[in-house]
Amino acid sequence: MHGLVMESGFLRFERFAPDDVGLIRNLWSDPRVARFISSDDNNWSAREADRFVMSALEDQERHGFSRWKVVAIDGTFLGWAGFAVLEETSEIELDYCFAMDALEADPEMPERVCRDLIEWFFDNTYFSHLVSVVRTDNRLVRTVMLDCGFYYRESRQINGMPCDIFQILSPFMQSYVLTA
Repeated sequence: MHGLVMESGFLRFERFAPDDVGLIRNLWSDPRVARFISSDDNNWSAREADRFVMSALEDQERHGFSRWKVVAIDGTFLGWAGFAVLEETSEIELDYCFAMDALEADPEMPERVCRDLIEWFFDNTYFSHLVSVVRTDNRLVRTVMLDCGFYYRESRQINGMPCDIFQILSPFMQSYVLTA
């Protein structure tokens, strides 16, 4: 399959296609989902969804990784997860966004997805670390990142939102730090 990046259990990670904008619009139309990704009163428009998908396509082409669709084995769209360049620091950021129905049906999914993505990232790139930007009031994502081995690095305003930045070192850098 052309768009398949990887499979993990009952989940598939697939590249976005230009016609996936409707999936993102629908996902972001739920205020429970959008509240943690927008500083603008959850005002996500078709233009932002289009920009998101185009950015994922460009990142895949440019870097060999991006944010990917997460779908169930039966093809149900569950959300997205993956990597993007954090413009404020020029680092690579891991993030995700899942439909509330998917989270309620499988509360452990975000941690499994993040662990799989962390492993994929360090197996397929030469980066020394990975960051995750978490809104300070998003306890769920904070807990997931800490449980996946990230540690707190700093707090800052990003896109008008108070955020904490978490970081995880590559396995090589972790072993290097332990021997230093």
